[in-house]
Amino acid sequence: MGTNNHLNKDMARFGLGTVDPAGPDGVKLTLVRDYSAAPADVWAMFTDPAKTQMWWCRVRGQARTGSSFDLKWLNVKDEGHGIESGWWNGRVLAAEAPQLLELSNAMHGTIRVELAPNDDGGTRLVFTNTLAVPDEVVPMSLAGWHVHLDHLQEALDGKSVDWQHWWDDFYPCWEKVHAGYAAGPQSGGGAGK
Repeated sequence: MGTNNHLNKDMARFGLGTVDPAGPDGVKLTLVRDYSAAPADVWAMFTDPAKTQMWWCRVRGQARTGSSFDLKWLNVKDEGHGIESGWWNGRVLAAEAPQLLELSNAMHGTIRVELAPNDDGGTRLVFTNTLAVPDEVVPMSLAGWHVHLDHLQEALDGKSVDWQHWWDDFYPCWEKVHAGYAAGPQSGGGAGK
């Protein structure tokens, strides 16, 4: 039986993200992370389908401006147990390797990944997700991105999530992070490590 015991379950190692208004009906979720890997390595984790699957989702498409870029979540309770989630269609709005990837997505609005070298030789990631959702969905979305970006740290270290066991192993972690966001996410341009 597979497990995710080799992966971090302390979702407090990174600070909470923020939420700000975006237009009349939208919100902008921002999460900032510093990783020790170079920008090109982090870029590959967002754009190479074999690598995205390690921490985020399945990807169908190419990271080229104008290309399709569809996403299929893997952390669904019944995924891999005979019930498959659907693909969410998307398009690459901007791709400038290895510093900017911006996607539109049928389910998740606009996803923007900005990568820059940090002072330690690694990468500063500014991740934003702009979307129109009911207020009660905002902490759920923030918690989801928080956990995925934590999984990214693990993937950069060569570790992959066992998606068939994600729900049992990580849903309790997601619940703790969600409680932090539900208590009142901060506003104002992002929180770092």
